[in-house]
Amino acid sequence: MNLLHEMSVAYGHMLKTDIMAKAKEREQSNTEEVEGKESNPQQTEKTSELEGTHKLSEEEKEKLSGREAQEKNEDKYGDLPEHIRRMLERLEEMKEELDVLKQEVVQLNAKIDHNNEAEKAMYDQKNQHFIQLQNQYFDMIKNVKEAMKEAGVTDMSVLLKAIA
Repeated sequence: MNLLHEMSVAYGHMLKTDIMAKAKEREQSNTEEVEGKESNPQQTEKTSELEGTHKLSEEEKEKLSGREAQEKNEDKYGDLPEHIRRMLERLEEMKEELDVLKQEVVQLNAKIDHNNEAEKAMYDQKNQHFIQLQNQYFDMIKNVKEAMKEAGVTDMSVLLKAIA
């Protein structure tokens, strides 16, 4: 689960840098074209049917590029110290793990024959793992709360969002 998350983050970062590089290339080529047209007034303007006369403002370009939404998503814990951010991210991961494990335990409980010792032992083991993970989750919530108090963070809504 952790590996998938890291791969997803790395892939997202790779896409972001690729898009940024392409955007810079386009801006440079557009700037060069505009400079070329200004320096050579004899050149006739060729516009296709798809090219419009409206130029996008920087704000519109930002909005269309999706950078604003991506930055907002990446920076949902922006003003918090790094160690608290990592704790909150781990808390979210633990919550996802708990949800998956809970579903597995429920499905296993519905499927197994409680008279069969091997199946019952497997169910008990899964259930015990779920309980241990749940205890770790609650301990992590307490630790995040204490770390936030020590760091002087008074807005606990961030913690509530992470566990909700």
